[in-house]
Formats: sequence, C-alpha cells, structure tokens
Amino acid sequence: MEHDLVLDGRVVTPEGPEDAEVGVTDGVIREIGHGLRGARRIRADGCLVFPGFVDAHVHLREPGWERKEGFRTGTMAAIHGGVTTVADMPNNPTPTTTPEALEEKSRLAAARALVEVKFYGGIARGSTESLVKLSPDVAGYKLYMSETTGARSFPAEELPRVFRLVAGTGKPLSIHCEDQDVIDGAAEKLSGVSRPDAYCDMRPPSSETEAVARVVRALEGEKGLSANVCHASLGETLSLVEGARREGLRLRCEATLHHAYFSRRAMLDNPLLRTNPPLRAEEDREALVQGLRLGRVSFLVTDHAPHLLEEKEEFGLAGVPGLDDYSHVVSWLMLSQRVDPAIVARVASFNPAKYLGLTDRGEVALGKRGDFTVIDLHAPEVARGDDVRSRCGWSPYEGREFPGRARWVVLGGEVLMDDFESVR
Repeated sequence: MEHDLVLDGRVVTPEGPEDAEVGVTDGVIREIGHGLRGARRIRADGCLVFPGFVDAHVHLREPGWERKEGFRTGTMAAIHGGVTTVADMPNNPTPTTTPEALEEKSRLAAARALVEVKFYGGIARGSTESLVKLSPDVAGYKLYMSETTGARSFPAEELPRVFRLVAGTGKPLSIHCEDQDVIDGAAEKLSGVSRPDAYCDMRPPSSETEAVARVVRALEGEKGLSANVCHASLGETLSLVEGARREGLRLRCEATLHHAYFSRRAMLDNPLLRTNPPLRAEEDREALVQGLRLGRVSFLVTDHAPHLLEEKEEFGLAGVPGLDDYSHVVSWLMLSQRVDPAIVARVASFNPAKYLGLTDRGEVALGKRGDFTVIDLHAPEVARGDDVRSRCGWSPYEGREFPGRARWVVLGGEVLMDDFESVR
C-alpha cells in the first residue's frame, strides 16, 4: 500500500534505536519495516525518530495573562522544541477549578493551539467538591502545597480527604511539593539578604522533603491514587519517592529541564533563573540526571512558566520558559550526560502519555497516532532569545550551545516542522 507519509530513520524502540521506515496513513501508524511506499517521504538519515514528545507540565497562561503567553504562541514554542502534546496547569487568574473555567480554556485552545493541549483541573481551598465535576474533561488534577504564581497553598491536613476524592475519579494527581511554613520561616530569617542566590535558601531543601513526606503519609491511606511529585529538585526527593514505590504506593516524580541542566551556582550570573522550587546544589543536579539514567525519574518536563523579561527583572517573578529548548536539552542529555535514547523515549513520551491516559500515543508502534519528534544530534545550535517562539521572548539558556535539536515534528501524520523550519 502507499502511505500518506513514510518516515525513514533511526527509530527509537524500548531496546534502542533501529533503522526502520514508518508508514502513516490517516494519521495512524499502519506499517513499520523497509521498502515502504508513501506519497511523502522524510529521509531522516542519521537522525533519531522518537514518538512525539509529551510535556506533562506547562503553563500557557491563557486566559488572563496573554501578555506573557497564549495557546498560539505557547504551542508554536512546543513545535520549535519538538513537543506534540502538552498538559496545561490550572493556575490562571481565574483558576481552572470549575466546569465553566475549563470550558472557556478548552474553547480558546481549540481555536488557537497548534499541538494538542490537555488540561489539569485545579484543587483549591473550599472548592474540592467541584473537582468531581471536572473529571470527564481533564487529564488529571493539580494541587499546590505552597504559594506560587496564581496559586495559594493547600492545607496539608486536608490531603487525605482530597486524595480520596481524586482517587474516585480515576484520574492522576500532580502535586507541587513545597511546605509553606518552612518557606515562611526561611524567608523571615533571610529578610534583607540580597546575594543573587539567596532565593535558593528562602525555599530550602527541607521545604520540599517535608512536603513530599506528608504526601507519602497521605498516600498510605489511599494506595489506589496515581500521584506525581512535580519538579523534583533534590536527590533526597528521588529517594523518598523510590521508598514509597517499594511500599506499593503509586507515586512518581518528574524532573524539569532547568533543574537537570543548572545548579544554584548559575544564579550568581543569571538571576532570571529564579524558579519554584529553586535551583539546588550541584550534587542534586547530578542526582536528577542519574535518576533519569536509571529510571528513577518518570517524566522529563519543562514547567514552561513564561514571564516577560521586564517582569522578571523588576519583580523577580519565579518561573522560566522551556518549550523552545526541549529538544536542545534532550540532545545535551543524550550526548553530554549519557542518557540512553530509549530512556528519553520513556520519560519524554511513553510515561507521560500513559500517566495522562493518552493510550493512542507515546510510542512508535502499529495503531498508534503518527506523532514523531526527529532529533538531529549533528546540528549544534546556540540558544538565542531572538529565536524563541514563546511570547515572553527570552530563553534561560541564552548563549549556551547544544549539540542537536528537533529537525522534523509530526502530529497525526501532519508535518509541523520540516527540516528545521516550522510550517505552522
């Protein structure tokens, strides 16, 4: 048969890369082999063909903060970085905690997004009962244990009740694990301190580990809940999660691009790297990368949190963009940090797709949707703010050279990036 599209390259399988051709017809992978015929052929010689990357943690800011980002510009950045599916967090000015707020967000995304956008439902004080109404239309839920952009802290004593409610929906729960009491105490002690990396001590490691420990205790009474520790920043967090899993709890953790790439020393030269949780010591950065190598980290995410440059400089807002640089950092992980391509396919595609209930994607296999991210590891590029598609217009990796980047991006058989050039 003649396929709509044939993709020819080094296809990344669970066993590792293999030379193969993949035939896509009507948006679905119909054939994998050699000698396939297609109306359109992509010859990705020497490139790695991954299942389309799924970023399970982004903040696209719309509605309410369109001056920073929107569904159009955020998904343009996703294409640039090789991401074909994103899951958007609920902490907008009007949080996504009601069916009405979710309907409005879904409507805007349907009209403007260029890749597929899934949504988390928010869990806020006093509105926990409404989360059940959201369950048919969300991929999962998000809970914040500390204050951050657009979100208030959720009381830890209410975790068991909320865990029970979310478990009843059958949807997963992602948790921002920082303890607000610890943060408040540290901030008081450091009042007036102005060194560039002081923010890292204002949200100290104990704020994360104490929050994770509380989550583990709450999960012991609700073992059916699938949960995820967002943006793990510490080696100790990985150990706590691994210990919970040994006890039969369904707990995972994710690592962000920036926590894997930067340590707190980078704050001395670039205060724009302020984020929640903050950058940590070099040994923690190394532990995260080792956790990726060994499968202790389940998801590789951006926590794409764009603020305008002038907002970062004037107000020190926490959060960095990342979607434009996803494939940059992936190439660095493979070539500089010795993370196996099969592991990348798992943490960037298969695991997040499964976690979000997206059974039609996440692997290059017969019957799966024709989503692909093709990485050229022999196409070095320096990250430049002038090149980003995100509306915020800057990159935390400014001036850093990466060994490779996305060359082709395909969503449901439709080519969105063609030989390094975005066509959407």
